[in-house]
Amino acid sequence: MLIANVSPRTGGKTTNSGWLAHALQEVEEDVTGFDADHSQQFHSWSITGEFTFPVRPAATAKFHTDIALPAGKINIVDCGHTENHPDITNSVLRVADLVILHMSPTKADFDRIIDPPDKTKIGDIIAMSAALREDRTPPPAWVLLNRTISGASSTGLYRDMMEDEGWNVLTTVIPRTEALGQSVSYPVTGASKGPFGQLVTELKQRGLLK
Repeated sequence: MLIANVSPRTGGKTTNSGWLAHALQEVEEDVTGFDADHSQQFHSWSITGEFTFPVRPAATAKFHTDIALPAGKINIVDCGHTENHPDITNSVLRVADLVILHMSPTKADFDRIIDPPDKTKIGDIIAMSAALREDRTPPPAWVLLNRTISGASSTGLYRDMMEDEGWNVLTTVIPRTEALGQSVSYPVTGASKGPFGQLVTELKQRGLLK
């Protein structure tokens, strides 16, 4: 299966992609990563962090035709920002089995999703991908609230606001911590013991992992 990690702009998406991939592997899932962002941070991190699974460069608007997805694996794709590279996201969505939209519970991130400056809503991009998919239906899409602060009212506020806009929102949240913020410079360990382990459990309970 293919999990597309997306966001309109910077939102901790690469960090989340890496930690989610590690959490899945730690519970004995077979994982491959794909870096579909021109920054190639996910791929670089896999080298400096000595990942035990491959992360392959894949920043191409022909992802759906040029990238051979390994069978029997959970393929984690870190997409480029949709505001800058919608063509890459469009291509990934043509073959995605699950979309995770990463957002911080802030007005800036909410506006970038609901009323972006260029008027290209990521929700519309996901919906329109249906016409290009074999089953003619868009992939399931769920919001993951990221960089949350413990006890802050903003988490519940923006959860409600996103649900009011028609989005599915995961119960699991990813907190703002120094360890996560600095993790792109060192190996990841114990990913399945914290919030990313909870995320894997929730994805399985909701039937979102094939």
